[in-house]
Amino acid sequence: MISAAGLTAGLAGCGGRQATQNGTPTDHNSVDDSAPTVELDDETLALMQELAYVTNQALPVLPLQEKLAQSFQTTDDWSVPSKDNSKMQTYWPTDWLPREGEWTASGDVERLTLAQWAVPSDSQYNPWNTKNFAEPRRTLFDRFMKYNLDSQEYTGYLISDWALDGQTFTLTVREGQTWHDGSPATATDVANQIKLDIYNGGNLGEFVAPEDKGTVADRVTASDERTVELSLAGPVNEDILLAYLQPKYLAAHEGTYGEFVTRLDEAGSDEERSAVIGELASKTVSDPVGCGPFAFENADSQRTLVSKFEDHPDAGNINFPEIEYLYKPSNQSRWNGLINNETDGSATLFMPRNKLNQLPDSVQTTLIPRHWGLGLLFNHEREPVNDVRVRKAIAHVINRESVAKNSGAGTRSKIAVTYPSGLTSEFSNQVEGTWLKGVTDKFETYGRAESQTEKAAALLEDAGYEKQNGTWKKDGEPLHIPIKGPSGFSDWVAGAQTAVSQLKDFGIKAESVMKDSSTYWGKDYSNGDFVVGLQGWASYNQSYPYFHYKFLYDSHSAKNYWNSPSEFESPVLHDDLRDGETVAPADLVAQLSTGDN
Repeated sequence: MISAAGLTAGLAGCGGRQATQNGTPTDHNSVDDSAPTVELDDETLALMQELAYVTNQALPVLPLQEKLAQSFQTTDDWSVPSKDNSKMQTYWPTDWLPREGEWTASGDVERLTLAQWAVPSDSQYNPWNTKNFAEPRRTLFDRFMKYNLDSQEYTGYLISDWALDGQTFTLTVREGQTWHDGSPATATDVANQIKLDIYNGGNLGEFVAPEDKGTVADRVTASDERTVELSLAGPVNEDILLAYLQPKYLAAHEGTYGEFVTRLDEAGSDEERSAVIGELASKTVSDPVGCGPFAFENADSQRTLVSKFEDHPDAGNINFPEIEYLYKPSNQSRWNGLINNETDGSATLFMPRNKLNQLPDSVQTTLIPRHWGLGLLFNHEREPVNDVRVRKAIAHVINRESVAKNSGAGTRSKIAVTYPSGLTSEFSNQVEGTWLKGVTDKFETYGRAESQTEKAAALLEDAGYEKQNGTWKKDGEPLHIPIKGPSGFSDWVAGAQTAVSQLKDFGIKAESVMKDSSTYWGKDYSNGDFVVGLQGWASYNQSYPYFHYKFLYDSHSAKNYWNSPSEFESPVLHDDLRDGETVAPADLVAQLSTGDN
C-alpha cells in the first residue's frame, strides 16, 4: 500500500496502444506473446473476477490509465544495459544495476550523481519514521529480494533463498552480509526487521501474528546465524508473502534499534507497546549504519555523499568510489538536471515529450511497467458521489483515451484502462488474456474511447437531476464535481484537467483544485477533505490482483480517507460465490489470500 509519505516521495502512452516490456508500442488488441504466464486454479480466478466485477459495477474509484515509468541513464561516461535489456525491468535500476556491475564508469568519472526529493541535511534513515526517509537508502541498505516488474519474478538477494512448508516460511540470509560498522548482518537482524515492521502495523502481521495466534516474538525467530522462520497463522499464498517481504530494506541494526525490539517483545500491555512504537516513530537517524554497497559520509543543504563499502559482497562489481544525491525537489529540477548533464540518471521520473526532446543524445530512456496509474477517488461520505449513479455517469462521460494521451504528454507511457475493475497489466494483455478470460462481455467499459452521454444522462435523470440551460441540476443546485490533487504531479494535473473539461462540456460543474503536494497528501487527502481526489488506483508495483483489492477495500486509506463502506450493492458474476447482490468485498479479499496460486 502506498502511504501519503511514500507518494510525496515517489513523483513521477497514447490511448489505443499498448507497450511490450521494452517499451515498443504494439496494437492494443494484439496479444503480447512475451507476456508473463500466470497459472490459476478455477476458484482463485473466480474470486479475482468477482472482485473485479464488484469494482466495475460499484466504482469505489474510477481507474483512468495505467502507466509505464520512465527511467533514465546517461551513457557518455557510463556503461549501462540497453533500454530493451531485461535487466532494466528490475525494481529499480538505480538500486540494482551498480550492485550487479551493470552500471559502471567507462570514463574518468569517479562519482555517480543522482537526485533526492528532500533537503539532504533534513533527511533521515529510520524507516519507521516516515518523515523525510532519504533516497540514499537505496544504496545504503540492501533489499531482501529482487523483483522483475515485467516478468513478475522474484530472485534472491539479501534473502538468498526461501521455502514455504505448510505454515512455516523459512528465509536464508546471504553469506557475507556485513554492517558498515564491521559487525555481521545475521538472521537475528532480519528477524528484527520483520518484527519491527509487524509491530508498526505492517501487512505481514495479519498472516504471521494476528492477535489470537500468539506473539510476534514467538512467531518470528532466528534458528541460527542465517535462518529465519516465520510461523504462519494459516495457509497463505506464497506470492503474497514474497510481495510483502521483497521491498524491505535491512535497516534494523542492533546498535540502533535493538532496544526497541527487546522492549516490544517484552511489552506487557497494548499501552506499553504503543508507547515504544511512538518513540520509534519519532526517532531521527541522520548518521545511519547501513549494510549496502555504499556507506554514509555526510549531507548538507544541497547533497548527500556516500562512499563504496569495500566489505560488501558486491563491492567488486562497482568501479567508482562515490555516489552523490543532489537536492532536486520537483520534476522540473530533475528534468533540468538530466538535460544539463548535472545528473547521471533517475530511477523513475515522468518527463513530457517537449522535455524529452531536449535531452542530450547520451541519455537513454527506458520504460518500466508500474501496474498502477491515475484514478479518480470518490469520498463515499460526500454528496453527490456517494450515489453510485453519479459515479457511473462520470465514468460514462470521461474519455479515458484522451486522459491517457494528454497525461502522457506526447510519450507512450500511459494507456487507457479498458475495464475499470481494479486489474492491471493492461500493457501485457493480462487483463483480457488472464484475469478476465472468458467473462469480458459481462464488464462495462464506460466511456473508454468516447463519451457515452446518453447513458450518463439516463443515470443522472434516475438520480433526480435534470438538465437546465445546459447544466445538470437537482433541486435547483448545479451538480458540482471538484477534483482535488497534488500540483507537483504534472502528468496527473494534465489528466485531471482533461477530465474536468469533458465533464464541463457535458453540463457538470466540474473544477480542478490542485494543491501543493505536501498539503494535498498531508491534509486534504489524509483528512478525507475532498469530493473527488486524485490517487493511484492500484497497489504500487504489484501485478497480482490480491494487492489491488486489499488496497481498494481493506486498507487504512480506504477505511479512513475515502470513507469506503464495508458493503456494496453489485450484480453477481459467479453465483456460487455470492448469495445476493449485497457484498462485503473485504471478505472476498481474505479468501483470495490463501491457496497455492
